[in-house]
Amino acid sequence: MANRSADTGQSAGLSVVVVGAAKSGTSALFSAIRSSGHWLAIYETNHQGQVHFLTTHSAPRRVTKVLLSRVVERGLDLTGFDHRVHIVRDPRDMLVSWMLFRPLLGGSARNPEFLSEFCGALRRKEADPRSVPLAELEDVYRRHGVGRPFAERFERAFADEDAVCERYPDLHRIRYEDFLAGEVADLARQLGVPVRTEVSVGQHIAHNERAKTAGGWRHWFTPSDVDTYRPLFEAQLRRHDYDLDWTLEAAPRIDPETGSRYVEKNLERPRLVGAGRPEMLARADYTPERIALLVSGVADGREAAMVELALVHLRGLGSAQDFGAARELLADAAARGNGYAMIHLGLAARYRVPGFGKASGAYFRQAVEVMGRRRATRLIGELNRGWQQHVLPATSTASGLAALPHRWRIRGRRGSRTFAISG
Repeated sequence: MANRSADTGQSAGLSVVVVGAAKSGTSALFSAIRSSGHWLAIYETNHQGQVHFLTTHSAPRRVTKVLLSRVVERGLDLTGFDHRVHIVRDPRDMLVSWMLFRPLLGGSARNPEFLSEFCGALRRKEADPRSVPLAELEDVYRRHGVGRPFAERFERAFADEDAVCERYPDLHRIRYEDFLAGEVADLARQLGVPVRTEVSVGQHIAHNERAKTAGGWRHWFTPSDVDTYRPLFEAQLRRHDYDLDWTLEAAPRIDPETGSRYVEKNLERPRLVGAGRPEMLARADYTPERIALLVSGVADGREAAMVELALVHLRGLGSAQDFGAARELLADAAARGNGYAMIHLGLAARYRVPGFGKASGAYFRQAVEVMGRRRATRLIGELNRGWQQHVLPATSTASGLAALPHRWRIRGRRGSRTFAISG
């Protein structure tokens, strides 16, 4: 399908941050902005070091997305960006989207009792949408201790939005529903770059895409849900000029592909290993599909993908060993403030991998500054075991070198304490 776009030409020295609540369309808008031309990207910024990296980098185009909760919780300063774009979405659709996405995260994705009960309730609702209210699906969450109550979550999201909008009154706001309709000309003029709306997100975050429609809540809500959520959402709907009509579909239908099957198939999706601990994937697990997943993540600036792909290059998985590519990826991730990448750089230097130099201590000290002495010291030992198990056997140039010591001598200055890593 051809891309619809609003094209206003090129722009130099441009930095853009997309902010929004979880499941408001931040991933889609991020992908739409960076789909035209070359952008230095960070898929999801989580700390000020990444903000500094993007706002001071010499690349002509830089883009990231940040969740409103991260801005507030971690005190991120977004003033260095040329443009701050705020995407909003009908909270009724956000509720449905979040309810189906949350089971894919963290421990809940490994909780078979929760998943069995939740997907069973979804299938009953798909068979008869009015038979299972959202409140009953939330009860499944509560019985298994998964996440915060939906109302509490949205109250916090609205408060975070208030705080960010107050701090940055010049936010350019766009509604997700307008984005889906291709109404992005105003945003394209504001940014001075094309914004394509019919694009897919990167393979590494393909599970973020579900229905890609607006108004689906009218099929999912029951009359009791309207009574429950109208008081919570009414003010937010008014604030962003949404339709206050709560009329439900007379003959509701729910496609299992956007319900139970969406959850079940994405539970099996590949996940980034990232840090490279001893449990790194076995050689046979690095299929062309997984490597393509990593390349997708690197293109979107995901540091976990950079670290894992660097280890793939060091091990020669899927192709010949490429020490230069590995070093470039690790150096890029380290420049963004990734402590794992710093440790891997130090290990590569310690084991004299060609092109990595010999100054392992400098990299380890950087990791200490980012992670703290105790955590960095523990991770150096863990990642070293991963190197001994997976990397060194594949890296013939490093064979025969002595293993790193298990104890570390700490020296140097950090506040009132001193540290340095030697060995």
